[in-house]
Amino acid sequence: MKLLSELTVARKSGNAVIQLLHGDLSAIPAAHAVDLLVVSAFPDDYITLPGSLFLALDKKGLSVKSLAANKAVDLTSQLGCWLSNTISKEQQDQFHFKRVMCFEPRRHTQQPQEIVGNIFRCINTFAFDEEIDEIAMPLLATGYQKVPLEKMLPALLENAVFWLENGLPLRTIKLVVYSQEHAAAAHAIFSRWSRAEEKETALPKEPLSPPTKQINVEDAPLPIGRQEMYDYFISYSHVQTPEVQEFVEYLLEQNGNLNVFFDKHSIQSGGLWIKKISDAIQNSRQVICILTPDYSKSDVCWDEFQCAKLMELRKKKSIIRTINFIQDDDMPLMMAIHSYIDCTERDMQKLKAAIYQLV
Repeated sequence: MKLLSELTVARKSGNAVIQLLHGDLSAIPAAHAVDLLVVSAFPDDYITLPGSLFLALDKKGLSVKSLAANKAVDLTSQLGCWLSNTISKEQQDQFHFKRVMCFEPRRHTQQPQEIVGNIFRCINTFAFDEEIDEIAMPLLATGYQKVPLEKMLPALLENAVFWLENGLPLRTIKLVVYSQEHAAAAHAIFSRWSRAEEKETALPKEPLSPPTKQINVEDAPLPIGRQEMYDYFISYSHVQTPEVQEFVEYLLEQNGNLNVFFDKHSIQSGGLWIKKISDAIQNSRQVICILTPDYSKSDVCWDEFQCAKLMELRKKKSIIRTINFIQDDDMPLMMAIHSYIDCTERDMQKLKAAIYQLV
């Protein structure tokens, strides 16, 4: 395993490192041992194709298909991923990783921002709940899924830096390329991206915007800066917009001085969308999550919940308040472990009364 380049991500909780390496992930040396190997597949398809990592692992005695038959955590219906059980001690000594996380996108796309966003939603979930400090992965989806390297690697780097800066509890992310041809191309892309990132980091910050007294569904200014601007950030599935809007209007009727971040429609989608949402969450005293089956299946809601979870870890205090509005029998553990206000099933009177339990 040859180190081609690395990027240090500075943060108060201790620096993290993103490494670009050339090597074989089926033969990770002890010096590069990790807790988690991240792989990707088409849904429920673990065929050992020629030249694939699955084939290389299978030939050495580790079948991803067998791991999939006995998953430790299954989030395929929500995020399109699953986590394996810990492999045997003998296998850990052979392969130098402990578990496998398999990413299986629910819909085929060649848009790298969509693919990478889902990859990190999965990684974030398992990094929160499991003892995972270091991970390794190939340049996912650039093989048989045919996403161009020059699009995938910058998207991976942008997302990795964003989540690490925001407190994702990982120390090292190892991005590994197998072929010599990909190694040279990836090294050039990584170097250009790192120089651009260092230049952007050195630029002066934008001035803080003044506090906004109230956010309404028609006109939501984009939050800038790090000062606390909002009393509540409302996280919800767009399917429940009418009920949640009624809840927010009632909340503001009771206290017109509150600053509430409710509308996200004015924030344009794209690479910076999650950064703007994260800024709003960082500037909020509490994040209210309206839980429903649509919530746990929404990529946007996962991003919001994970941003809030990272803020809790960083500030070492509880900021997430969950309201169970519609029963979700498949609610992920990450969301279910939070004590919630019970307003099932779609009880608007209970939902409105919930404002008196928010502190």
